[in-house]
Amino acid sequence: MRITLISRSWPPFERSGVSLSAFSHARILLKQGHEVSIIGAMQGLDAISLSLTSRVQIPASGSGALYSPVQLDKNRLKQVLSENKPDLVIVEAWQTALTDSAIEIASELHIPILMISHGISLHPYENSLSQFLRSIAWLPYRIFKLPRLMKKLSAITTLDDQSTSNRFADRDLAKGMGVPLAVLKNFPAHEIKLNVPRVERKIQILVIGYFSSVKNQLAAIQLLSRLENHISCRFIGDRQGRYFEACQKLVSQLKLQNRISFLQDDECNIAQEIAESLLVFSPSITEALPMTLIEAMACGTPFVATSVGAVSSFKGGILANTADEQLKALQILIDIPELWETYSVAGEKQYQADFTEAAISIQLTNAIDLAAQGYSNIKG
Repeated sequence: MRITLISRSWPPFERSGVSLSAFSHARILLKQGHEVSIIGAMQGLDAISLSLTSRVQIPASGSGALYSPVQLDKNRLKQVLSENKPDLVIVEAWQTALTDSAIEIASELHIPILMISHGISLHPYENSLSQFLRSIAWLPYRIFKLPRLMKKLSAITTLDDQSTSNRFADRDLAKGMGVPLAVLKNFPAHEIKLNVPRVERKIQILVIGYFSSVKNQLAAIQLLSRLENHISCRFIGDRQGRYFEACQKLVSQLKLQNRISFLQDDECNIAQEIAESLLVFSPSITEALPMTLIEAMACGTPFVATSVGAVSSFKGGILANTADEQLKALQILIDIPELWETYSVAGEKQYQADFTEAAISIQLTNAIDLAAQGYSNIKG
């Protein structure tokens, strides 16, 4: 099958869940024998080390919110899709100029469309003025554009079919509109073959993600100050921006320089860091299906995380939403080796069942078959 895969962000060295997932899907599709072309909005497509039929950059900006108007050469996108003549267009993620426009154009060209959804971000993350105003800016998209785009899909995937989080509002809309729905989970792009015994691990808590109020690293720093002095914490993310500077300032104020370190992705082996750390901590205020926690389970590394998105379905750690609950959870996993081992084994077992490349390959095949059937039903 000729497949054109479209994602705004492509280079696999980016920590974005979408770009890593898109890269993994392209690799799986090639292994399955499909002819794969890619279209991306950002530079760096030449860095993708895959045997692709073609790779085309179409610069695009904007998300579709009132504060972020779409800018894209739609004629160029239509030309590329017409030249590719795909049997199927796979679009990764909502709310970008490229992917939303690709749905409209592929529909015009009568090409079946599979949306690989990583959730959708239209609702407030927390009770704050900025989040309320942001949700207002997304109302036209939510009320008018999203249903219009949904109607054009042959099928859509969801990361989780049980979570009640509004990060899966698109899943619920698809169900209500009768759009075929398949479960397709995330799969780590990094090779993970490490499982270090607990006694050989660093007494270290690992926090991974770009520095922002969404990832909530400031809360993690505050929490570490309440743990015993022999427990250290390592943050992995781009060391830039005002939020990162605020994190540095807080570390200095709390005199935690000897217990907290900051690294970037390109300064370490992330899989190795996860495997050698005692715990992974995710205090995010919103997520859909965080790849970091999947990678933790792959390494048998227990986690403490907020119960956001699909995280409540993960078995490899403790869910805790308040600072006191998180502190208690971190402490007991550090202090009780038997409990640590229980979560380590449970997480690795779930990873092997649901998140390996073999498992995702089957899920992706099912989604493609569903899109083909859905398109046939629409035409019929």
